[in-house]
Amino acid sequence: DFVRSGAPEGHDAAWRQRHEQLELEAPQAALVRSFTREMNVLCLTGTWCGDCALQGAAMQRIAEANPERIRLRFLGRQDHADLQVRVPINGGFRVPVTFFLAEDFEPVARFGDRTLSRYRSMARKALGDASNVLAPAPGDPVRAVLGEVLEEFERVHLLLRLSTRLRQRHED
Repeated sequence: DFVRSGAPEGHDAAWRQRHEQLELEAPQAALVRSFTREMNVLCLTGTWCGDCALQGAAMQRIAEANPERIRLRFLGRQDHADLQVRVPINGGFRVPVTFFLAEDFEPVARFGDRTLSRYRSMARKALGDASNVLAPAPGDPVRAVLGEVLEEFERVHLLLRLSTRLRQRHED
């Protein structure tokens, strides 16, 4: 529904294209299916934003791999300015900003705005040799972002899995 909301302006095409490009590889899908803790994921985003389309499509693919444990929702920044003003990043209102919540909606983590590989790429372009970026450029920048988003989901899952509070609740 969220992606369709951008269709009148033509903003849905980038989201759909990224979704097609970002099918999880078998080991990635197996990892996500192995998650045992429920997580609620709320992404404050925009249909017009290229980084949002990339990260949003990656999140959607991850959520599709384990819909029993991952509940993903997208909120349009323009419709939720009250939330946007509460989460500035570096003094600005950036998107996407993703909130990870436990099964009982207890806040767990916040992730935003661009991934490290995207910032490295931007630094190389904007600063050239002065960027001091030592990591090599990824062979496939789109899949690199998928990997980084997946790592954040895994990190949050492990945080939830090791939580004393949740281990007591689930007696594990």
